Amino acid sequence: MNRSPWKIPACVILASLALAPRPAQAQDIVGKVIAGYQGWFSVKGDGSPVGSLTKREGNYHGNFECYPDMREFPDSEQFANPNKWGPLPNGNPSKTFASDRDFTIKRHVGWMKQYGIDVAAIQRFGDVYSDITYKYQKNDVTTKMMRACEKTGVKFYIEYDASGSGGGGWGPDWVASIEKDWTNFAVGQRIAASPAYARQNGKPVVELWGMGLDGNNISKDPQQWLALVRWFQSHGYYVIGGVPTGWNGQGGFHDMLPGFDDVYLACNAINPWAVGRFSGADGADRYAASNLKPEAAWCKQHGIDYIPCVYPGTSFFNSNGKTKNIIPRVGGTLMWAQFANLRSLGLKTCFVSMFDEYNEATQIAKSAEDPSFTPTDHWFLWLDADGISLSSDFYLRLTHDGANMIKGRTPLTRTLPTKPWNDLLATSFESGQPAASSPDAAYNKSPRNIADAQCAVTSDKAQSGSASLAYSGTASGGAATYCYYKVFDVTNSPKTITPNTLLYYWIYPEQDNGRYAGVDILFTDGTTLRTSKCVDQNGHPLRPSAGHGGEIPLGAWSVVTSRLGSLAGKKIRKVWVAFDRPGAKGEYRGYIDDIRISN
Repeated sequence: MNRSPWKIPACVILASLALAPRPAQAQDIVGKVIAGYQGWFSVKGDGSPVGSLTKREGNYHGNFECYPDMREFPDSEQFANPNKWGPLPNGNPSKTFASDRDFTIKRHVGWMKQYGIDVAAIQRFGDVYSDITYKYQKNDVTTKMMRACEKTGVKFYIEYDASGSGGGGWGPDWVASIEKDWTNFAVGQRIAASPAYARQNGKPVVELWGMGLDGNNISKDPQQWLALVRWFQSHGYYVIGGVPTGWNGQGGFHDMLPGFDDVYLACNAINPWAVGRFSGADGADRYAASNLKPEAAWCKQHGIDYIPCVYPGTSFFNSNGKTKNIIPRVGGTLMWAQFANLRSLGLKTCFVSMFDEYNEATQIAKSAEDPSFTPTDHWFLWLDADGISLSSDFYLRLTHDGANMIKGRTPLTRTLPTKPWNDLLATSFESGQPAASSPDAAYNKSPRNIADAQCAVTSDKAQSGSASLAYSGTASGGAATYCYYKVFDVTNSPKTITPNTLLYYWIYPEQDNGRYAGVDILFTDGTTLRTSKCVDQNGHPLRPSAGHGGEIPLGAWSVVTSRLGSLAGKKIRKVWVAFDRPGAKGEYRGYIDDIRISN
């Protein structure tokens, strides 16, 4: 985007501020699931404005409490941070995503669409006023979010965080700073005019967070807040007030300020913050009785929409060094209790805090399942921290299930229905798990032109746990040189591919020939994965004979990930680990681990 200072003619600003409501019947907030989106992570070398800074070596908000699951990110979209994090348990350098990347944003918005999140609330902080580099970065992220939302049907809106309105980031006249920022960016760059920009009652939406909060460096002047609310409304906007817990005196909380009643009454909607205010299902139930029920009644009485907050848990140890896992997720039961309470109270709208806040452990986006995903030199809050093994997308699936329940698509249940795992087939070759033991002679007379073909579980190397599958043999050349080892045979109970099916596995080739191995699938219609058009996360065909593009390193573990949705409806009959390199001569050897075919 153009990073020169904005010079917008006054006549254009005046004409554009009062954006015509489009369409008049738009109802993008009430009855919807909203997720807060920070979009604030940068890493040295990621190509972003902040990532190019020498300050903090380009790292911004890199103090992860939970670590992202990086398996779906191509190598070109993963960034090492050796001065911040050590290596992974498998010896590979640890890498993370960067927020100001088209791929990251498209993937995140794609997850929102897939898992039933209707709206993204893009956070906007005072740094955009006080730091020109951060301003460019945040503008980039928001613009890319807009484009991704336009393509997927997910809606978005801007949420102003007023931290810094007490004399910090937003400057001494913070109200004027936010008004100017909105005018120059949201209006001047036509962000709020996007067809994907959320509208309620036909009006574009904006949220103002910190209203009435007794916090450091946040304005405590209700008249300033009221002036800002009325400024937005005078230009035709729908204003959500982001307010503290107990904002109307309920529940015995003490972080709200007196004198804000007129400000709350002026808002179109109220969104109370609840992160860290209770723990466990019992705490969620008490909060529902002390806060949700009376607050919803107050809002209904005054004709104000109510947007309660739902969160999975939180932790700040890597930020403050105090308590690890301070509000445990308890395997999803904390979050599910909140959804169940919303349904029992008839509340169909909610704000999930947050989508991507890995540094405060409130994220629902795909996260590290266990220590095998994370650097070895730091503590992280893994999804199995409470003794329950969960898939990386568990909280996205839980949010999808919760959204269906509060919207009335599924009945009320206080028993968490979300399965810990949603695998079709999986093995890590640990004791008692499926493992290949011999070539599949029933398939094209496998092996062909291979001597001493071996495939067996070993403890020599492992990506996770204590075992993996070792494959080896000696190729003698020829147009057909292959061996297919059967790992799964589900002929009697075929597994159906869905639009959301993913394939994951790890491979460790020991020499060049060893690269020409991988996972293949035989479907009941006689077709195979290798003859499909599916590719891995780096764009390479899923044919063992493609050798993963020759790019995966030797003597190291590499993940292979592929979306199999284009094969939806096909039924899996067999899963193989295969070596296949036409014309190959000499030895091949390597390891495969953690095969998972999952919805």
